[in-house]
Amino acid sequence: MLGSVIGIEIGNNTIKLIEVIKKGTSLKVERFSLLETPKNCILDGTMHNIEPIYQTIAKEISQKKYKAKKAIILIQGNAIIIRNIVMAKQSEKVIRQLIAIRPEEYLPVDTAQYQIDFKIVREFEEKGEDKQEVVLVAAPNSIVLPMVNLIESLKWVPIQISIPSQALEKVFGQQERMVDAIDADILVIDIGGKSTTVTIIAQGHAVLTRIIEFGVDVIHEAIDSSFISPEEQEMSKDAKKEYDEYLIELIKPQIEYNILSELERVLQFYYSRFENRPISKVYLIGGGANVEGIKTYIQDALNIDTKVFNTFSNVIEGPGLEFEEYRRFFVNILGAIHGI
Repeated sequence: MLGSVIGIEIGNNTIKLIEVIKKGTSLKVERFSLLETPKNCILDGTMHNIEPIYQTIAKEISQKKYKAKKAIILIQGNAIIIRNIVMAKQSEKVIRQLIAIRPEEYLPVDTAQYQIDFKIVREFEEKGEDKQEVVLVAAPNSIVLPMVNLIESLKWVPIQISIPSQALEKVFGQQERMVDAIDADILVIDIGGKSTTVTIIAQGHAVLTRIIEFGVDVIHEAIDSSFISPEEQEMSKDAKKEYDEYLIELIKPQIEYNILSELERVLQFYYSRFENRPISKVYLIGGGANVEGIKTYIQDALNIDTKVFNTFSNVIEGPGLEFEEYRRFFVNILGAIHGI
């Protein structure tokens, strides 16, 4: 039994903290926080100034009386390399030895500067030969080590570091998943402040992940620059509807140019590798999931059933916690905790 644990994810805009008691497959949320990340302290997953982040988190855990000491860390950023490779079927021990002996064949990096892990995602036969697809993950020390130092400064014990694709496998995967039964392949779109992460889960495994350099900040800037703001005046029901329709039209070019074009490339690549395996559903998570009109627009453009994710099958909320409307922010970190 894992017991009480803290999950932490630090983004460019938001720090996410959540304290959970894990018993078997059940997760009980005790406390959670969404904090504004101090300005100019982190960029694309790399912390450049730890002290303001430390002070922000230390104040919050004192005020809300966080108790857990074991920490699950979620990291992400463009510098993290995720590579799918196909090789002859090997044991995990042999794969680890191959990566250690001939790393240049698998990763175009100085391996001394990275933390490297891998996972076998599928086995198959090709031309009479047993093969397997392996996902390699290389996280730079510049992302990992400052995060570990922060955790230790907070007097927590880091017990695992995860990335979004690994965490989402635990949410939507085939074994001990955290949602109702999903038999087909799905697309998860995590719309953050400055970037959007796209992950395809096929047969319970994360087989493809891409980071799109576009986030909800750009959409908010477009909205803020509009001529009319509902906060500036009283609006009738009809006027509010008209305003919402105006905003949808305003942000459509941003979504189409920055998100949809990249989604189409991701799907084309996926279909080229997994023939006759259609995506059955799209889930939106993250801060941008509730942007007015974005769900309908993506659904119409991709012609795939799309919904904002907000329901876990194994998450219990503490009394009076009011966690429901914030669930979409914590999908990744709860998946990481669930996978321990």
